[in-house]
Amino acid sequence: MEKLKAFQDVARSNGFVDGEETDDGTVLWLKKPTANAENRMCLDSLTNSVTVFWATMPWKINSRTFRAVSDLEEWITQTSGQAGQAATMTNRDALIRLATDKHDALALTSLCATNAELIRSAIARYFESGTGSAKVRSVVMQRVVEHARSYHTDQDPDQWLAKSLNSECDRLRNEGTQVKANRV
Repeated sequence: MEKLKAFQDVARSNGFVDGEETDDGTVLWLKKPTANAENRMCLDSLTNSVTVFWATMPWKINSRTFRAVSDLEEWITQTSGQAGQAATMTNRDALIRLATDKHDALALTSLCATNAELIRSAIARYFESGTGSAKVRSVVMQRVVEHARSYHTDQDPDQWLAKSLNSECDRLRNEGTQVKANRV
């Protein structure tokens, strides 16, 4: 029980507040509002652990489980530093990082946050709005990331991104049209 109290203290000192508790009292949910979503933390007295849930993009939820308070503290320190890095990362820096490592969540988060309106307008140009557009956004951004290795530092990163978004939206729409045509 002391360990869970220590987890709770670390969470509260980093902006998490009580969310809800299960009826049997074995799980306590904490929450912390962020710019794009709401981070959640699950304190589980049965497993004597904490699981943190956070969004790297509005449509992608990640989680990580901690069994030691010191590990949670270290992770919070690292991720809070990364949030500042993502906010100051340029499109050029993000594309260079993604060209090297297509799984770089920090670079992808920065690219999505910095270019949210550009991404939204490209998707709106090619697809209907609604619940499907969130799925389309995920697919389009994954495809753009796959092509980041073709980005060269002498290119304008904003133009490269706009062209890539339009190309991938057009390609995805054509694939959908082709699938529908083949069903008939």
